[in-house]
Amino acid sequence: MKRFLIFAILAVLAIAPACAQTVTAVSGQVLDPNGVPYVNCTVLPQFVNVSGGATPTITANGGFLIPPTSPVSCDATGNFTIGVMANGSITPGSTFWKFLICSAAGTSYPDPGSLGPKCFTTGNITISGATQNITGNILATPPGALLYADLTRSLGAYQGVTSVPITDNVFHALVAAASDIKIPANLANINPRKIRVHSSGVYTNAAASLLNVRIDLCTVSGCATGTDFAAAGCAVVTTNQANNLTNGQWSIDCTFTTTSTLGASGTLMAKALVCANLGAATSAVQSCFQDTATAVSAAVDETVDEFVNVSFKFSTANAGNSAIAHELDVKVDN
Repeated sequence: MKRFLIFAILAVLAIAPACAQTVTAVSGQVLDPNGVPYVNCTVLPQFVNVSGGATPTITANGGFLIPPTSPVSCDATGNFTIGVMANGSITPGSTFWKFLICSAAGTSYPDPGSLGPKCFTTGNITISGATQNITGNILATPPGALLYADLTRSLGAYQGVTSVPITDNVFHALVAAASDIKIPANLANINPRKIRVHSSGVYTNAAASLLNVRIDLCTVSGCATGTDFAAAGCAVVTTNQANNLTNGQWSIDCTFTTTSTLGASGTLMAKALVCANLGAATSAVQSCFQDTATAVSAAVDETVDEFVNVSFKFSTANAGNSAIAHELDVKVDN
């Protein structure tokens, strides 16, 4: 998509001096009324000349305006960027752009048997400046509601081997900043919506201890600062590991389900299962533990980006304790 933007800008620059015109990088996000992104949609700018038959030209040198003829593609979250000539650089005056947006082939709609692509067009928009975001113009149309045949999509995955020392008895995030997985703002601000998190790895303990594993939603990547939201239902404690074990296996599967309470103080129903090797050898059979939550979570802000991480804690502090998250993946059910 970036290469297409560069090509589009260069194509426009080829017909007028750069010093006397403005090419605007137009961006936006295409979401249906329920916040479901138009994954892999296409966006094509269309020039609108309300003055009639006058041929549009570049004001700086009289060269003909050539609107883009090929659409740009949206990414997996419905975001796009494309370069168009600012209306202030075009003659005659009183011109606009509108944008033809089409869902990807195979996208399904609530009416049975209706498949994409389907298209809609924004209203007339005056484009100006070096950059302009038109998400508000798109949502004002609004786009048609979507359903997806593939009801589960990935928000991201992590794999690693970084050992995190846990010498005290507090939780430590196991995935470093910029490697954890983002839940985009407002993705969870929809009811119903289910977000599934899986993580697994190994631990080393140098003293008998209870193992604590939880999934964190943090407003800052890495969970070192900002708000760290840890729902009780996705924080599970094992029974005592009486043995000192190196590279004992553990895993957690957590599900966040939205409730009717949404927004900046939304709530989630969180449920989790943790399995861990509590034996004397890594070949021992794992024991599994279900959460004990029976109520919805405390308030969480569903209108901002949240970063998913996995944290580990030992009930007994020891300088020899550590844990590794080998994998973390997050999926959302539409």
